[in-house]
Order: sequence, then structure tokens, then C-alpha cells
Amino acid sequence: MTLRTRWLTRRVLGWALFDVASSTYVALVPVFFGLYFSSVIAGGKPSASAYWGVLAAASLVLAGILAPIVGAFADRAARWFPVLVGATALCVLATVMLPFAATLGLVAAGAVFVLAQVGCTLATSLYDSLVVDVAAPSHRGRISGLGWALGLLGGIVAIAGAIALMEGVAPAEQIERLGSVFVAAGLLFAVLAVPGIAGLRGLRASSSPARQADARISSLRVVATTLRGWRDHRQALRVLLSFFLINDVLVTIQFFIAIVLTARFGLAVEGLLWLSLLFHVIAIPSTVLFGMLADRWGQRRTVVTLSTALAGAIVLLAFGRADWAPVAAVVLLGLVYASIQAVFRSLYASLVPAEKAAELFGFNAVAGRLSAALGPLIFGAVAAAFGSPAWALCLLLLPLAAGVALLLTAALPARDEAAWQPART
Repeated sequence: MTLRTRWLTRRVLGWALFDVASSTYVALVPVFFGLYFSSVIAGGKPSASAYWGVLAAASLVLAGILAPIVGAFADRAARWFPVLVGATALCVLATVMLPFAATLGLVAAGAVFVLAQVGCTLATSLYDSLVVDVAAPSHRGRISGLGWALGLLGGIVAIAGAIALMEGVAPAEQIERLGSVFVAAGLLFAVLAVPGIAGLRGLRASSSPARQADARISSLRVVATTLRGWRDHRQALRVLLSFFLINDVLVTIQFFIAIVLTARFGLAVEGLLWLSLLFHVIAIPSTVLFGMLADRWGQRRTVVTLSTALAGAIVLLAFGRADWAPVAAVVLLGLVYASIQAVFRSLYASLVPAEKAAELFGFNAVAGRLSAALGPLIFGAVAAAFGSPAWALCLLLLPLAAGVALLLTAALPARDEAAWQPART
């Protein structure tokens, strides 16, 4: 059997398994903690959206600063595995502590949420970088899509558990019950992370790893050198900038979607969870299909098509009034949200040297977090100023259009099958 037909391997499935675990956190905490923070912790004040925007931005900035440094250390010290374990443990522990920190006030709750986000970002950044070890260039679209699709199964399990926790709870009390949902999400992440991390053991090794102490000292120097030599990675950084602009929209929607749906359409938490379940059910096949389409049609054309559908979802959220509007918007988001990120992951992987994968995927996290911090800040401020998220949603169309325009001008290389070798056990 040729390399072209053997893409679904044991290594690929082992790699994708960690996505199942991390998605239990991603499906619930970033999406619903904003509603919990603004309504319960901040007491529903008019400025609560602005506070939440600042907190979301802080978590993105800190994670974005740390990701490339940690990635450089993992590359040079060949210590990516313990770093992955530690980052996962940080996310799990902080998630479980969220409702307890909420009783201590805004600052404590915000700090614990930031720790959870940083842990998740560091873990997923390292996980993303391993796609260059398990996937040939011509298969990275479908394998990246497979990882996202299987990961969404973890989100479905988490959401189904959250719906069960809401059963019999009055709509007015459901937001407070979200504290129990966060604890359950953290515990589920911990349980699923064990086989997920075990499936990654031994995936990447270094023939001559640097001493750990030297690697810690040199990690900052390596990152600085990469920045100074940005011309050597010009197209990768150009794609990153495009990803930054489009991801700015995706991240902002992730942090504010529950608040938007509640404010615009009056939905209770249980209704939001059912819509989230619909989102995940649609996203699973669409992520796989768009990943395969990217391999056949090209990543750039696929991203442009998906971004057009994303613009349609934003318009529906901003101006839709009919009962079907939130459902239609969520359907569109289910089609495009994970698909765009999966296709971008495969596109970026084609531009990254394997020996610097963790470091440069750390810069991917910088583009996805550091720069995306501007979106929640502006969105929260505009929504608080106007008392409605409609105009804040309209502003998201600007970075989306700019990101598409930048991607259309990027020079992308041809795929090089001969240069790729499958990872050894």
C-alpha cells in the first residue's frame, strides 16, 4: 500500500485522541464562563461585558507570550512530553477550581480562569505541532480535520453531561449551576487526557537533546533569533498574520457567543447547551469533509469559502429577529468554526521546518492569542457602550475581510512528499 493511501494509521489515531480530551474543556469553559462571570460574579452590571473582554484578552496575551518560549524549550531540550503533561494538569486543576474561586470575587475568579486558559493553550500548541510527525503533506488537511472532528466528540460528551446537570433546574437558576458544569468539565478532561497523552508518548524524539538547563536559558534566545530572521519564514509569518485576523473573529465569537445569544434572543442556559450540541454534531462531519476538500481543492480556496459562510453567521447574529435565526447562525458556525482552524493548521504545517515545529507552532499560538486579544477588548467595550452586541458583531467583519485579502496574496509552496518521513516509535 502506498504512502498516498495509508493516511489513517495508529499514530494518527493516537495523536487525535488528545483532541478528544482537550475539547471537553474547550466546549464549555471559554464559551460559558463569560456568561457565568458577567451574570453571577460581576452581578450583571452594565460594564460586565467590558470586564469580561479585559479578562479574555489577558488570558490570550499571557498564553501568547509563553507559547513560543515553551515551544522553543520543548524543541531544544526534547522535553515536549513532560511539558504537555504539566500544561494539561494546570488546565485541569484550574478548571475544577473555577466555582470555588468565584466565591472569592472578581480578581480570584479571573486569575484562575487565566491559568486554565494558559494551560490549555500551551498543551494544544504542543499537540498541534506534532501534526508534522504523523501526517504527510498531501494528507495533512484530512488528518488535521480528523483531529478536530474526533475532538468534537469529547465536546459532545461534555455538553451532554452539562445538559443532564441542568435537568429540572429553573431557567433563572441555570446560570449559577454552571459552576458545577465547570467542575465536571475539568474532571472529564483529566479522565480522557490519560489515554490521550499515553497515545502521544514516544512520538517525537531528538538524537542529541540539549541539556535541560541550557535549553531553558537558550529558549528565549532561540525565539529572539527566529524573530530577527523573520525573512527566512516570511510566508509562514504572512499566513500567521492572515490567521491572526480571521482567528481574531473566531476567538471573539467563542468568548461572547453565549452572551450574544442570551442578549439578542433571550435564551436560557439549557437552550444554549442544546444549540452548542447542534454546533458540535454539525462540526464533526463538516470538519472532516472540508479537510479532505482542502487536500483536493487547496487550503487557500477552502479557507476563503469558509470565511464567506462565517460572515453570513455574523450578520444573522447581529440582525436576525426570527426564531430560526439563532439556529441558522449556529448551523453556519458549526460548518466553519473548526474547519477553518483545521485547514489553517494543515496549511501552516506545510510552511514549518520539522526541527522547529514546536517553536513555530508556538508563534501560531502567538498569532491566535496575543493578537486575538484585541477582539474581545473591542467587542466588550463596544457592547457595553451601546448596551447591545449588534454593532460589536458588525466590527468583526473588518478583520475577517482583511485576513482573507492577506491570504489571497500569500505565496504558498508546492507540497513536497519526498521530504517527509513518518514518525518512528
